[in-house]
Order: sequence, then structure tokens, then C-alpha cells
Amino acid sequence: MKEIPYGDFSKNDLDDKVAAINRKLFYRIFDPIALYQVSYDEEGNTANVIFMDINPAYERVMGVRRKDIIGKTFAEVWPSAERQWHQLVIDVARSGRSKHYEGESHDTGKYLYALGFSPVKGQVAVIFLDMTEWKRSQEALQKSESQLIRYREKLRDLVAKLSLAEEETRRDIAIKLHDKVGYSLAMIMHRLQHLYSETDKEGSRQKINEIMEMLSDVIQDTRNMTFEISSPLLYEVGLPAALESLAEQILKPHDIAVDFKAIGSPDNKLDRDINVLLYQMTRELLINVVKHAEATRVSIRVHFGKNKVRIVVEDDGRGFDDQKKRDSKCRGFGLFSIKERLYSIGGSIQIISEPCRGTIVSLVAPTGKDNGDAG
Repeated sequence: MKEIPYGDFSKNDLDDKVAAINRKLFYRIFDPIALYQVSYDEEGNTANVIFMDINPAYERVMGVRRKDIIGKTFAEVWPSAERQWHQLVIDVARSGRSKHYEGESHDTGKYLYALGFSPVKGQVAVIFLDMTEWKRSQEALQKSESQLIRYREKLRDLVAKLSLAEEETRRDIAIKLHDKVGYSLAMIMHRLQHLYSETDKEGSRQKINEIMEMLSDVIQDTRNMTFEISSPLLYEVGLPAALESLAEQILKPHDIAVDFKAIGSPDNKLDRDINVLLYQMTRELLINVVKHAEATRVSIRVHFGKNKVRIVVEDDGRGFDDQKKRDSKCRGFGLFSIKERLYSIGGSIQIISEPCRGTIVSLVAPTGKDNGDAG
């Protein structure tokens, strides 16, 4: 056959030069690359995957020498290699389409990414990327993230425990205030009343009466203080009654109307710690309304469902709009603390607000510590 001239070269010369250029590129690629020949038996089954060539980067990364593996089968070079590396070559040879795989290579002690393609039928070239350092960095990052998550969970748990410890202290003070100071004041009042009834002098009776009026105010202040420190209703009657009393106590002095309603009842008695945390959180929300919302009316709904309780506090105040302001509110108004305490018991918080249209805050918590899925 007559050769077709290509300038000063014949076609065969040009093919040789292209092959030489390709070979130079093959050897100069920085990443490991191997060229395989795939042979088949008479029935069309894969017979062998044979190493045709490798570049210096393959020698360096894989820890082998070119002269020791050229002409050998894949199984001879890597007898204990993971099946996926061998299968990648076979799949590319059969389909003619490129394919990739990444994973651990225990023979080389590396984490590799492999991209296989077929330059000509029966041959497969595979480029390997050594991703060992990347994998180690990713694993280290995941480990750090896992540790961070654990630390955050511990912090949430600590915040909840501190809140409960604070409530224990408040309740202890309230009980002592009621049992000791309150009882002593009641006894003083009783004796003054007895003294008043036994005294005939009008001047003395008037002075005793004045003292009794002052003492009556002190007794009332002591009772109010007892409720402010720790509501006995929370422990003696339950969460709804305690929240209703709390709302009246916080909002009414500021001329903010209260609409309270409890819907349903818990299947089982609310866990004591969850009772306390929900009461504390609702108190913080109501204080926020007084300080920041400029509201005239607040609606409070306590919904008891299966294994969970939802408290919704809605005000008609000024509200806020964008996410940046929402995040600022969460940090500045103590909602972040509420969120952390809720998460520690398997609860959640949702905030809906629009400018001049008020704010709705929904707290959801399990009714018991074993019912942590309170989404």
C-alpha cells in the first residue's frame, strides 16, 4: 500500500512520532498511571489482566519497580489486593467507558482514587490519585467535629443541670422563707391580734392596729416573694396552673392582657426536671415580652400530646424580620440559652415573627426523659 505523505514524514513516521510523544507524556505525568492489557478466553471470559507499562510516579507511590512487574498479571503483582481495583480494569475493558473508584489499598497502605479509561480496545489505562493525606485530614476533621458535638452536648447538659441546680436553690430558699419567716410572721400577727383584743386603751389599740397593718403588708410581700423565687404551684398543682399564675404575676403589672389555655393532659405525669425547665423557659419568654416586645396582649397555650408537651407564647408586639435580627434576638434575649436547654432534653424551639405583627415562640419537649424524640 502506498504511504500518504505528511509533509516531510510518511504516515508511519508520523504515527511513530505521535507514539513517542504519548510515551513521553505517559512518563511525565505526576500522578501514578498504569496501562493494562486485558485478554479473554474462547468463551469470552476475562483470562488475564497484564501490566503493559507504568510510569515513574506509579513506582514511587505504589512502592514497586517497573522491571519487576511489566508482563506480569495483576494477581501476580498484587495477590492480596482488594477486589475492586482488579474489577475496575475489567469493567472498563468490557464497557469501553470510563469508571472511577476510591478506597483503601492495604497492599500500599494508601487511600487511592482511580480513574480508568480505555485508549484502545483491550487496553485500559488507570490514573491513580494518592489521597492518603486528604483522607487523614478528613478523618481528623470528622473526629474533631465528633468531639465538638460531644463537647456541645456536654455543655447543653451542664446548662440544664445548672438551671435545675438554680431551681433547687430557689425552691429551698422559698420553702425556708415560707416555713420559717412566714410562720414567724403569722405567729407575731396572732399575738398582736390577741393583744389587741385584751387592750382597752384606745391609743394602744390604734398603735397595735397600725403595727398589724404593717405586718400584714410584710406577710403579703413575703408570700409574693416566695412565689417569685419558686412557685409552689409547680410542685403542688402542676405546670399549667403554675404558668397561668406566672403570666398574671409578670404581665398584669405592665397592663399586658393574658389569654391562657391548657389543652389536653399528659398521658403520664410530667418529669419533674422537665417541668422545672419549661417553667423557667416560659418565665424568660414572658420577661422578654415585657422588656422588648411593646406588646399589649399575650396568648399562652399549653398543648399536651402523646409523649410531648408544647408551649406556645404569642404576643402582639413589634416583632422583627430578617434572619440577622432573629439571630441577634436569640443571643440578646436569652433564647439561645433556652434552645440549648431544650436540646439537652430532646426538645426544640421555633420562632416566627414579622415586623409590627408580633412574635410566636413554640417550645416542644418530651413529657419524660425517656421520650427524647420531641420534634
